[in-house]
Amino acid sequence: MLFRSVSSGIKSLLLPAKRNAEIEADVRSFFESAVEHKIQQGMNVDDAERAARAEIRSTEMVRHKVWDAGWESHVESLWRDARYGFRQILRSPGLSIVAILSLALGIGANTAIFTVIDDLLLKQLPVHDPHMLVSFGDGSGSGIVASSSPGAYDIFPYEFYKRIASRRDQLEGICAFASFPTMVSVRTASGTSGPATQAISHLVSGTFFSVLGSQPLMGRVFNPGDTATEGRNSVAVISHRYWRENLSADPDVIGRSITINGTSFIVIGVMPATFYGVDLNEQSPDMWLPITMQPEVTMRPSLLKPDGLFWIHVMARRKPDVSVAQAQSWATVEFQRFLMQREGSQILALRRQQIGGTFIPLLPGGTGLSHMRSVYQTPLTVLTIMVGVVLLIACANLANLLLAKAASREREYCARLALGSSRGRIARQILTEAFVLALIGGALGLGLAFWATRVLIHFIDKGASRTALSATPDLRVLLFTFATCIVTAALFGIAPAMRGSRTSVAGALNANARTSGGTAVRSNRLLPKALIVAQVTLSLVLLTVAGLLLRTLQNLRAQDIGLNRTNVLLVNTNPKFAGYQPERLNALYDRILSRVSALPGVRSAGLSGGPPVSRGSWGSPIDIDGRPTPPNEDISTLLNRVSTGYFETLGIPLLRGRTIQAADSADAVRSVVVNKTFADRYFPNGDPIGHSFTVADPAAPGVWHIVGVVRDSKHTSPAEKPEPFAFLAVTQLKGDDQYAYWLQIRSVGDPAKITAEVRAALADINPNLPVLKTETVDEQVDDLIDQQRFVSKLAGFFALLALTLAGIGLYGVMTYSVVRRTSELGVRMAVGASKAELLWMVLKESLTLLVIGICLGIPMSLAASRAIKAGLFGVEPADPLTLIAAVVLIGGVLLAGSYIPASRATKIDPMVALRYE
Repeated sequence: MLFRSVSSGIKSLLLPAKRNAEIEADVRSFFESAVEHKIQQGMNVDDAERAARAEIRSTEMVRHKVWDAGWESHVESLWRDARYGFRQILRSPGLSIVAILSLALGIGANTAIFTVIDDLLLKQLPVHDPHMLVSFGDGSGSGIVASSSPGAYDIFPYEFYKRIASRRDQLEGICAFASFPTMVSVRTASGTSGPATQAISHLVSGTFFSVLGSQPLMGRVFNPGDTATEGRNSVAVISHRYWRENLSADPDVIGRSITINGTSFIVIGVMPATFYGVDLNEQSPDMWLPITMQPEVTMRPSLLKPDGLFWIHVMARRKPDVSVAQAQSWATVEFQRFLMQREGSQILALRRQQIGGTFIPLLPGGTGLSHMRSVYQTPLTVLTIMVGVVLLIACANLANLLLAKAASREREYCARLALGSSRGRIARQILTEAFVLALIGGALGLGLAFWATRVLIHFIDKGASRTALSATPDLRVLLFTFATCIVTAALFGIAPAMRGSRTSVAGALNANARTSGGTAVRSNRLLPKALIVAQVTLSLVLLTVAGLLLRTLQNLRAQDIGLNRTNVLLVNTNPKFAGYQPERLNALYDRILSRVSALPGVRSAGLSGGPPVSRGSWGSPIDIDGRPTPPNEDISTLLNRVSTGYFETLGIPLLRGRTIQAADSADAVRSVVVNKTFADRYFPNGDPIGHSFTVADPAAPGVWHIVGVVRDSKHTSPAEKPEPFAFLAVTQLKGDDQYAYWLQIRSVGDPAKITAEVRAALADINPNLPVLKTETVDEQVDDLIDQQRFVSKLAGFFALLALTLAGIGLYGVMTYSVVRRTSELGVRMAVGASKAELLWMVLKESLTLLVIGICLGIPMSLAASRAIKAGLFGVEPADPLTLIAAVVLIGGVLLAGSYIPASRATKIDPMVALRYE
């Protein structure tokens, strides 16, 4: 009985129609009967069928007229309900504004999160038939790897791609591309005297575009012939954005020459605006270059040799008649055979066993590759749940407000019922009003979502101008918003529709204002209270989770990373772009350090290959002289190349020995400084000073002698555990690994104030020496914890939004309760009740609801906290301080929301209240 009226109202919103199959059956049956009847009257078969068809056409015309009339009547009725509902919204502007804003915030937040999730996690690549693409591994590996070990693979040598590229028995086509983008120096003006700019390039095979099924906007794309020979065919395919912004959308760009890292390339194609390649990351490529031009593009030795390192990703297009399991088995077998052949005929049994443990997981490639997915998938999941809870709180809030409004319209509903309206008709009217409210709120929320999505994308891609993420809502986003509006309207419209449709005609017409509940039964009085309790419970859960995440962020920021990060400016440059060869680097480093150190406001300066803190790192196994290596010991060590002044500039304390000095020249004994963890692991009972080791990576050849031990410092995350780290003297390296790309500068005051002077000093040394980026150590640390910043700040915002909605809801319900009880309060005051007694009587109900909600919310908060335990740092899920703070905050806000109407009740004039109707 409770939902009968509402079901009737919902069903009346749907058009009554027969299914097509039923209509066809009726027509067929009628036709056969009519033909048989006319044959019995003496007609021949042909005349009988013609006459039966004529009758069917006549009957169908009548049916269609009746159908059209019913349709028009139903649409007109819905339109009248919608207009009446809109007028009701205008008659209560205060309640309507609160309802629309609540819905706009709730629906807008859900739409914004869904837009980002759709863009980052769900959207397919803008290529032909993307669901047939498969990726060799998940693409999480990147960079250049020197060795192989058992397990899953997603990064390969170029020679492996060449081995399988022509095979068509399992896959339609196979393509390869570098596992990392490459920043290049580009001169678009004729000759080499034009100004150089930086661009992001991606090295790809000649089959890259054909396997993806992507066609150019102009010109052509690469073909296998473009990558048939190393160092030949210096051609480029550019992105639509780069063509528009850097080449002024030149219609004659095809055949134009541009200079990339000193090598002339010919533009042969321009891709459409929607194409961004296969990598969905912070920045999409500006251009795609042949993979066989790798030495010229990366300005480092060739990685294309038969014994080359692991550095490419592989993607393929699957044949429709070949399963993923079959293709994966084939790829794994081919890869194992390839590794066996690389080892040669003298392969050891242990190595053969290791190769047998390697495999290639073939994964769906239709959504492309993205390291941002792994970083933001969990935060977006947490935020999706949170914004869903916020929308539930908004729905409970609106249900309470509309219940109060429905109670004030009881006489209207009774009059309509007395005049013959059905209860289903009343329910439909209330649901229609809810839908109108939801659609208006959803339309406003869509506008808010567009702005909020831009903010989210800006946070995720760190403001990159080349990102493939889009804030523009597409059809799926619009459908999601519309579906959210419908579900939301049903959630907050069902309860008022039930109450309005179950009104007792006689009771409501006889009721006066002295009855606090009119004709409402106990369930109608309990429902608003239950909704308030639900809001308190859910708000407490959100506040607790947000508090834990904010404390995690605070702990990460306050974490000691082992260096003094105040007043340190980091400058990213690239001597390769200025044409410096390895033999000229040491002289350049001396000039840079001397020139920058002499600047006013600069205390010290140092150079390094990598930044002090970064997501990526250089590492290699090592072999310590005179120390046997146990078979199962992990001897991997992180590496960096640094100059004199590096440790002093960053404030990394020296524990023993010395740091890198000017005496560590190219001809001197190779010197290395290690951290405390390195010393404790490899020399637990002795002093490492004077000992030596070799590095497995051929980039650091020779024997390195330990000259100092420094304090442990964090390099990839403030939450990381210290790992063995070795700092090699950059002046003693050879070839490509002698380049130092980062300049560290300690200033007297704010480092931002010396940025211009540093730029000028580098330009004075060489005008072509670019400054690619400037930032502080604090900014680098913030980049490492951007996932925690993202989820904690948004979680805090959504928790406060939920708390605000709950406070508004309680305020509205208490205000309505005071208005309904005006006569009762007047009587109590007339018989001598004090203002304090009246205040307590009104507040007691709010306190009871608050206590019940908190009692229910505490165990739910603890369960939610345990669910996010993996994302916490320095705080336990059951942290009492966070829980107490959440309880105090929600208690204070909700008591304030109920105290205002309660205090207003104590100021009622008894004579006015007794006459209130």
